[in-house]
Amino acid sequence: MKTRACEVVRVAIPGGVWHAGAQPGCGPLRELTLRRLSGDDEAYLLDAGVGSGPGTRATALLIRCLGDGDGLGDMTQVVRTLTVGDREALLLHLRRISIGETLDCVLPCPEVSCGERMQLELRVADLLLPAYDDVQPVYSLTVAVDDARCEVAFRLPTADDLDEVARTAREDAGRAADLLLARCVSSATRAGAACDVGALGPALRAVIAAEMAQRDPQAEIELDLTCPECGHEFSVVFDTAAYLMQELDSRAAQLMHDVHTLALHYHWSEHDILQLPRERRARYLQLVADSSAVRIGER
Repeated sequence: MKTRACEVVRVAIPGGVWHAGAQPGCGPLRELTLRRLSGDDEAYLLDAGVGSGPGTRATALLIRCLGDGDGLGDMTQVVRTLTVGDREALLLHLRRISIGETLDCVLPCPEVSCGERMQLELRVADLLLPAYDDVQPVYSLTVAVDDARCEVAFRLPTADDLDEVARTAREDAGRAADLLLARCVSSATRAGAACDVGALGPALRAVIAAEMAQRDPQAEIELDLTCPECGHEFSVVFDTAAYLMQELDSRAAQLMHDVHTLALHYHWSEHDILQLPRERRARYLQLVADSSAVRIGER
């Protein structure tokens, strides 16, 4: 049986990929080629999910879906070196072209005396930020701390950085933050003398972390909410990777049932069925259901 290729689109990211082959003076590549999720991708997640966190699985999924038509070379390296904000943007685009624009969420009110389950309807367009004005592969920061002049060179945290410290973060958030900072700071001096990140002190480390967050605001999507029941105002961070992986896990379970039904009825291979667009699979499943209903009615 023949199948059509999955939809491929050009999508914008706020930071961009620094292209080694670009002309001198050129900025980062701000648009990338992304294809819609296929049945193969969703089935892949069933195996990739064993023992992996949502960030690691999201990175693996983007490696599969990010097109190689942009002349960037090894897509595994490209995805792993995406800034956290660019990965968030790509995951939102992937969700939009594969599932839809609207994200339905259920969130309990954090007020102890309330606990109301709030129904949220988010839109991808509202969560995406425009391109950043000033993007550099390495940033410089000069501040005075305790009357000492401190100079720091750093890059923004990448998808790979976040995945590497994720396990530590679940056990010790402070330790994970220090590890993340150590990976991203390339040089630091205090009063003219070189020093490592651990010697910078908590105040300066906080300043660097705040500067990173300001340079990559897409990395942390914060929602300001008000409970309709009790009026409590609060903020919550929307984790795109966690949301999308949970959503795809539910779809993958249904996918396996669909494969079983179509293979049993049409005797197609798993590979052929997974190549079918979801909409096409749904039509065949409806035909199977209709034919089963007719046979029952004829008895």
